[in-house]
Amino acid sequence: MLMDLRERIQGWIAYLIIGLISVPFVLWGVGEYFSGGKNKPVAEVEGMPITEQAFEQAVSAQRQQLIQKLGGKVSAEMLQSLNIKQEVLDQMINERVLSLFVHRAGFKAPDSVVADLIRSEPAFKTNGAFDVKKYEAFVAGQGSTVPAFEARLKQDIVMRTLETALRESAFTVQPDLDLLVRLRDQRREAGYITLARSRAVSAVSAPTDDAIKAYYTAHQKKFVRPERVKLHYIELSPKTLAPLVKVTDAEIQQAYEHYKRKQTADVTRTVRHILIAVPKDADAATVEAAKKKLLAARAAILAGKTTFAAEAKKISDDPGSKAQGGNLGEVAPGQMVKPFETAMDALKVGEISEPVRTQYGWHLIEVTGEAKPDIKPLDDVRAQLVAEVQARHVEKIYYDESEKLSDVSYEHPDSLIPAAEALGLTVQTSDWITRNSGTGIGDNEKVRHAAFSKDVLTDKLNSNLIELGTDHAVVVRVDTHEPAAQLTLDEVRQQITERLQAEAVDKHLAQEAEQVRKALSQGTDPQQAATNAGGVWHAATWLKRQETHADVPQEIVQAVFATPPSPDGHPASSAVHLNDGDEAVVVVTQIKSGEPGTISAEDKQQLAAQIAQAEGQASLSALLATLRQEAKIKINDSVEKSITP
Repeated sequence: MLMDLRERIQGWIAYLIIGLISVPFVLWGVGEYFSGGKNKPVAEVEGMPITEQAFEQAVSAQRQQLIQKLGGKVSAEMLQSLNIKQEVLDQMINERVLSLFVHRAGFKAPDSVVADLIRSEPAFKTNGAFDVKKYEAFVAGQGSTVPAFEARLKQDIVMRTLETALRESAFTVQPDLDLLVRLRDQRREAGYITLARSRAVSAVSAPTDDAIKAYYTAHQKKFVRPERVKLHYIELSPKTLAPLVKVTDAEIQQAYEHYKRKQTADVTRTVRHILIAVPKDADAATVEAAKKKLLAARAAILAGKTTFAAEAKKISDDPGSKAQGGNLGEVAPGQMVKPFETAMDALKVGEISEPVRTQYGWHLIEVTGEAKPDIKPLDDVRAQLVAEVQARHVEKIYYDESEKLSDVSYEHPDSLIPAAEALGLTVQTSDWITRNSGTGIGDNEKVRHAAFSKDVLTDKLNSNLIELGTDHAVVVRVDTHEPAAQLTLDEVRQQITERLQAEAVDKHLAQEAEQVRKALSQGTDPQQAATNAGGVWHAATWLKRQETHADVPQEIVQAVFATPPSPDGHPASSAVHLNDGDEAVVVVTQIKSGEPGTISAEDKQQLAAQIAQAEGQASLSALLATLRQEAKIKINDSVEKSITP
């Protein structure tokens, strides 16, 4: 199985660098599999522990990856609903049962293969030769040792080879391929009836007081206010430190002079040029001939025998500007190579330069226009300049102020007032913060973690300095703490009312949808069924499973292809709850299967690969299920639940 490791394991160093190899191997290495760890395990697989530290690291890595993927727009509630902890725990258990399997089966990666992989990696080479110092520095940067790193690599090679072999062992038969084509390329003629939620709301009665009380009694566990705190805190940031910086008139004047110089230099010019290209290895005669050609062109232009544009179209070697008469458009400072820019800056509008040499050849340059930004009076830019000067001062003092905040809040652990007085800052108070959510500084996970730590919550001490960014830090202490508490009926009455009202509307819409479906099954025309139900009929059109249809919502398309064909010849139908709260009934009138004989050889090959991959994944899943069933797996629920996702 390991004979083709070189082909199977490609780009391994890239996986290690960007963290795409198996989560456990990246986070704690192969040693974690065979050593216990000092903290209580979250789970054990045949005696191999998944330590609390390793599990917490894996959950954190998964969470950060998800937050990054979604652009930071992830609420604590969403993270909870995604059940990250269970997903990570399952993955880690799978890794361990596979590790045991390969270990007991005696699968090994030969030392020679590992050595060749390491020595062939470009990142470990200097002038084409393997550099042991680079290799050792990389390993150290991973927080590992060379023996542990190579053991981890061997293990990863074997694991990946096993997974690849299982996936590649699958094969595709023609009937499976034909079936996939018939389903994938299937077309359905379908329309749909929408039943508006707004109309159903008026048809549903408000829940009674008894119903509200009964719901509260039956679901009291849902109405618990989580443990929460309000924090006192001192915040260091450009916003809080800027008012402490006194800006003098001299500094403002100096900043204004800098502003004027910048505005004066920030000239945008419209430029055109003629280029006579000269190869880098050209001899002196070739270089001189190109220069003379430009000198002749310049003389003809200045004598009025031709124009700059005409000469550019005739002799310029710049394909990008030649057809436009050499026009380069607007050129801002820093856009051109240095010799070109120096010559351009020396020209007045309408002047033509002497030949200018750059790495591209010889140029004639003409400035055809220029635009200079306005220089505003000092009073108009004073506020902007004060902010800029303050920002520079804050940048210089931030480190010292953060050190001072850290020291004073540590020296006076039972109050933030001494630190606030020492720095000239104000002690602020947060809104309520729970372990999983908060606003303001409570939106930061580091702050929430510190707020509910033993030192801060139980011992009532100031926190350590919490770095929230490169120029943003806080120290917090608990102002008010409230344990989890049962919410009263009055506190949640409105919430329950809205929930019961929504459930009643959903039920009403579902009943209407079922009545529509019943009418359709009895042969009622869809338009008539929609009218009878007070809905809207959207005329049938041909849809394809994998296509986006501008006039048909994607959720309708999905429901159309999930609707089973009708056995009695009537249009098939099914109800679907739409994202906007409305209800819909999709009506499938015709079905046409895809034609296997019409697909290309390339398409057929791709489909066969997809089927093989799916079957290979199924084989791997089956192996994992068997291994998990046979292994002794112990899960410590109390430790697992204590980890915050």
